[in-house]
Amino acid sequence: MKRNRRTHNNGLPWGRAALAAALTASLLAAVPAPGIVRAAGAADSAVLKPAPAESYALNDKLKVQVKSLLNETTSEGTRIGAVVRLTSGDKKTVKIPDLELRARLADGQEVTLQASVLNAHAIRPNTAEELNYYVSLDGADRVELTDLVWYSVDWYSYPKQETVQLSVPVAGLSWNGPLSGLADSAAVKSWGDSFVLPAVVDSPIVYTSVSASRDNTAQGPVTTVKLLAENPSDSKETLPELAVDGKAENAKETEKKVYPGKRVEAGPIVLEPKEKKYIQYAIPTDKDTVLTAFNVLSPESFRQLDAKGQLTVIPYAVGRFQVKLAGASGAAAEYAAAPEAEPGTPLAFDGMSDAIDPSLTVSLAELHRHENEGEGFKTVIAKLKLTNGGDQPVPIPALQLKLLTASGLQYNGTRQNQTASEIMPQTSYVVSYAFNMPKEAKDERVVLKFAEPKTASGAPGSPIGAYKMAFQETAPNDQNMTFYPFAVKLNSWSMMARSILPSALAPGPVTYTYRLRLSMDIVRDDSVIVDQNFSKMHIELVDQAGKMIGYKDLPFTGVNRLISGTQYIQFDNLRTDEQEYPLTINIYETIATSNGDAKRLVGVLQQ
Repeated sequence: MKRNRRTHNNGLPWGRAALAAALTASLLAAVPAPGIVRAAGAADSAVLKPAPAESYALNDKLKVQVKSLLNETTSEGTRIGAVVRLTSGDKKTVKIPDLELRARLADGQEVTLQASVLNAHAIRPNTAEELNYYVSLDGADRVELTDLVWYSVDWYSYPKQETVQLSVPVAGLSWNGPLSGLADSAAVKSWGDSFVLPAVVDSPIVYTSVSASRDNTAQGPVTTVKLLAENPSDSKETLPELAVDGKAENAKETEKKVYPGKRVEAGPIVLEPKEKKYIQYAIPTDKDTVLTAFNVLSPESFRQLDAKGQLTVIPYAVGRFQVKLAGASGAAAEYAAAPEAEPGTPLAFDGMSDAIDPSLTVSLAELHRHENEGEGFKTVIAKLKLTNGGDQPVPIPALQLKLLTASGLQYNGTRQNQTASEIMPQTSYVVSYAFNMPKEAKDERVVLKFAEPKTASGAPGSPIGAYKMAFQETAPNDQNMTFYPFAVKLNSWSMMARSILPSALAPGPVTYTYRLRLSMDIVRDDSVIVDQNFSKMHIELVDQAGKMIGYKDLPFTGVNRLISGTQYIQFDNLRTDEQEYPLTINIYETIATSNGDAKRLVGVLQQ
């Protein structure tokens, strides 16, 4: 028994237009696990070309190719959409015949598709036109499409005469929605494989999955997928519009979810001949979600007039490729894959990234870890030395840093609050980052993961490199202290206490002050520029109970900067009601960050 189906057309008569719809084997795409990075250009993408698209003769002048075919069933019903590409080889403008397009179902029924009001009516010589068709069916029963059939209908005869003009087989070609898989194995790609869109899309651009990184933002977790787009042709090409949706599968609950992504780069992207460029998609997810796949889709849209004569748009998308994730993933895998690096060694980054000027050399100057007494956590300070080897000033990149441990834990770095805007030629500049780690962390080696600055939309930047490094374990001492690019040698010191008694002119309680005398030799690397944003020497006075009773911040720059020789440091406004003895004098390096001052213990003096 056949089921009756009712089609929606918003009150409009069914279009009898020219052509119909289509598809390219599309698919669901698996997202590489967060953190996987692949070297750009690893595949020989220049020779990668799409397979020729199947063409069918509509008449002696026009040929039809199916570009996109949608067959998606939801709780609201079934949507069938078709986009066909019509080409003409004639030397004159050819009128598109007035034909009716129907979708034939597996049970033998045929459903008439409505033509978009913006479909072309003629084709100029040696050109192509895309025609869009759409229909919505009541009921949530899934249907199977077998053919697209073009009919020539004589509406003036009785009964009306219908003649099949063209029938195109489409079984197994339709995109059934983001949660459905497709049978075309050629469209299922492993992570790092290159692919091109189907020939009917008419774009030579070659795409390669490069990285997928997961970040926690104020709005929730975001996975950023980065693709390398390469133009192998000899002409300028504009990237076709693509969409990337993330897919997650919960194996325990057999639950599947899809999360729509958004391209980070705004506006059209144009590639010159042989040019390569990254494109990124930010995919917001739920807090407990880890993406297992991402869909690469082509957006389409059907346009019609509503009952008031207003133009309305029905958007949809059809999948093109499924990119599978293979092998281990996550921070632990990144840790294992990261190469070793030593302080002072220039670091190499992704050459495709524009984050770092080619004249700029980046190296690690220091990587220290310090346990904060009474704070319950450890602080890691990483100092990057940026050297401009060119002949022009270059901007200082606002790189993002993460710290990865062998067990797969990740910690975000906080950059110092302020830096200079640029580095002068043939000079260096130091930028500091602070990380907070648990007090129980015992790692002796970590991976520093570098990423591009955040995008204008606030999305995390994509990774550009990662290096494994050892902590420089230097115990605090009372003689030699480092504040790169400064080295401080303490020759001698002494502490004097003073009690200030009240008087008739200055009534009040008894107060106390301390005066610290430091005799120091300060040596600086003159090739490294420092300014008012550089870290400071922070001195704390601590009593026998471990209570801090006073402190002083001393800069390395400016009028009152630290210099070689003997200096006297006065501690007023003490948090004590009596003169304390003995005192411990802790000397720190402090860096101002958006999360407050990060400090590293460099020296301890005992009375």
